[in-house]
Amino acid sequence: MKLYGIGVGPGDPELLTLKAYKVLREADMVVAPRSSKKKESLAWAVIKEIIEERRIKPIVIQPIFPMTRDKEKLENYWREAAAQVLEKGEKCKAIAFITLGDPSLYSTFYKFLDVIQRMTEKIEIEVVPGITSFSACSALAKVPIAEGGETAAIIPRAENTVSNFDTFIFMKPTDIQQIKNLFKEETPRGILGVRIGMGGQLIISEDLDEIPEPEDYFSILIVRRKRN
Repeated sequence: MKLYGIGVGPGDPELLTLKAYKVLREADMVVAPRSSKKKESLAWAVIKEIIEERRIKPIVIQPIFPMTRDKEKLENYWREAAAQVLEKGEKCKAIAFITLGDPSLYSTFYKFLDVIQRMTEKIEIEVVPGITSFSACSALAKVPIAEGGETAAIIPRAENTVSNFDTFIFMKPTDIQQIKNLFKEETPRGILGVRIGMGGQLIISEDLDEIPEPEDYFSILIVRRKRN
């Protein structure tokens, strides 16, 4: 049994890598986590057409990984998902665990991997990287993330961030004003990307002070200091 951790990109099926496409065309099982029973997996929506085009359909499971920071609660969901994969995928040669963006960046894949490796040693692993939301956001805005000797930081939360970086990437920013306060003595450029690669995509590129508070969970903010 081989488990692939596959990044399917920010949401646009055309940003799927060729290797990810090839694996998904051959996989015996697709694991597509979702946040609740009422919602379909967003990663699944990216690759759904590829699977539907296949002559022989794979097993598809959509385990629930809720949006919570309760590690004990999440551990139970990961164990339940791993048990389901091992049970239904007993005869599968290739299992594709899909995730938005890249598996190595704020993804559930490595947490799931840790759990399933504790449950079985009979599994081979391969990770297929994907295009990140901030790479797609930068491309849409036509603004580089870093050039020459510049430095960049990827930040999940803005609390007490003090740094000499040139570019800051705030993942799912929840308080734009707090971020603006970090740069109150500067006038950096802000690029707000909302639902990058998905329906309702929006890009706003202005001075940071002009960037509005995002209302969508799938938002990203790139702040670039102005250097001489």
